Amino acid sequence: MDVNTIHYLEYEGVHIAAFIESRDQNAHSEYLPLNILYYVQQGQLNIVSGEKTFVIPEGNCCLVKKYSELTYYKTWSDGQDSAVVFAMGLKDDFIQEAVKEMGYKFPKQHILDPVVGLGQNVVLKGLFNSLKLYVEEYQEADKALMYLKTKEALIGIIQTNPKYLSLFYEVSRPVKADLRLFMDHHSLSGATLEELARLSGRSLSTFYRDFKKLFHTSPHKWLLQSRLSKAKDLLLHSSKKSSEIYLDLGFKDLGHFSRTFKQEFGVPPSEVASLKE
Repeated sequence: MDVNTIHYLEYEGVHIAAFIESRDQNAHSEYLPLNILYYVQQGQLNIVSGEKTFVIPEGNCCLVKKYSELTYYKTWSDGQDSAVVFAMGLKDDFIQEAVKEMGYKFPKQHILDPVVGLGQNVVLKGLFNSLKLYVEEYQEADKALMYLKTKEALIGIIQTNPKYLSLFYEVSRPVKADLRLFMDHHSLSGATLEELARLSGRSLSTFYRDFKKLFHTSPHKWLLQSRLSKAKDLLLHSSKKSSEIYLDLGFKDLGHFSRTFKQEFGVPPSEVASLKE
């Protein structure tokens, strides 16, 4: 049995919502480019920021602010065999449009905590129940659906506490991700350079300029080396084959992956055992 069952809802190539049934209590780190809304249907979601742990119990919701490096792990009670969590990403442009349409203004005060508990919220619970069918069927979402669901999410959040609109103050002004943290977490996502630039809060030209200044090489070369190094590690230390990993590492074609791997390491993926030290 897999430790995680995950169903995604995609919008413009990005996982915009997900249903996660987890039997894995190990911690993992994330640095997400969207504000994420969570609803815990079963078990407990634990989010660690520095020395502080935010506990989101069963039946509760929370919002995680974008560009926050956090550690996540899930737990559940003795009578349960997994944690079940729903997640939805809130795109900046949809938030801006919805706030304007509903006549709100972004408060200029900041909420410093990267995680804000929203308690048991009927509106948000209904939101996730309505998304469930789309997510479980791996549907591609359209703009109208995601805009409608973003409005519903904002209504639920503001219903909890009107001051929580200030969570989205940064949406009203340009904010860039920490590029090193962003690339550490998203280099293996398979996203194009244009998508990585946008998700990091940059135009493509600014992304290239900032990247070269930080890493002293081009994004293309850095990504290729990063993905090939991960491929080598997987082939050496797991039972996975080239055909099982090349797509997840951002290669569109198995033949191209094999040729590129051989150019980098001197042997094809099938002979990776010879690279063991």
